[in-house]
Amino acid sequence: MEATHEGILKKFDALKGKLIIGKAGIKGINSKKRLPADEYVPEAHIIHNLVRGFYKPADKPYILSYQATESSENYGKQIVWSDETQSEFLRIEMAPPDKENDHSKKSDIVAARYNLEKKIPLGILHKIKKGHNRILGLGIITSERDDGVFIVEPFSYKGILHPLDELKRLIKDEEINTSFVAEVVQRRGQAIFKKKLFEDSAECAICRMDEPTLLIASHIKPWKYSSNFERLDKYNGLLLCPNHDKLFDQGLITFTDDGNVVISSLLTTKTKETFGLTESLFIYLDEGHKKYLSWHRENCFKN
Repeated sequence: MEATHEGILKKFDALKGKLIIGKAGIKGINSKKRLPADEYVPEAHIIHNLVRGFYKPADKPYILSYQATESSENYGKQIVWSDETQSEFLRIEMAPPDKENDHSKKSDIVAARYNLEKKIPLGILHKIKKGHNRILGLGIITSERDDGVFIVEPFSYKGILHPLDELKRLIKDEEINTSFVAEVVQRRGQAIFKKKLFEDSAECAICRMDEPTLLIASHIKPWKYSSNFERLDKYNGLLLCPNHDKLFDQGLITFTDDGNVVISSLLTTKTKETFGLTESLFIYLDEGHKKYLSWHRENCFKN
């Protein structure tokens, strides 16, 4: 990744939450007077051209940034927020241009697929209204739907989300076994993940057991199926005691979006009694848990 490209992405990451009024802070005063070099970007630059949603720099194979809107005049509601404050997004449905005579549509789609394949993040702007854009940080394209819409999820350069980068700096031996690296990264990632869960609670979500040495940070969507962001997203986890972690991990229990327990028919009456499982059992959930629990119900739960 070239220095200017990387610098612009790091600028999006650092300025997350900043409201920019007018075009001067996004593309400069005019085509000759771009944004000057700064602590992030080593040369004059723009972060978006404000012409269309997709911004693909000339002669580059990637999408650099995307301007998401929630206007019915464009592509409808594109942003799924994590909460009512609209400070964090859970997902952006990035729709390519749909005008018939749009000559850039094909190249935009090809570039977005390039980002997806190469796992290249992109900057996200939220167009609140004309001339008012808020920087939402970085996103990364995780999939392309059958209808051509690209799904973008949050991404960050901040160290705790990428333990592999820090590990690479510590490891000098290029011949080190890659499976060992993966194992160490997962172990470190799990420790970070558990710390995040403990910041919100210190007991089993089901039985309220509160012995910290026995509590397990259980992934709802397992590590091996998750993106880097999902692996450390606190909403992809539940603190559980060993017994309930095993039941959840094996798909023998799951939860509805309202937090009500769903018990597998494979469990005997005695087993359910032993583990305190009743149909009235429920756990407290946040909005962010719902997409992961949907995945768990569809892919893990044994009905």
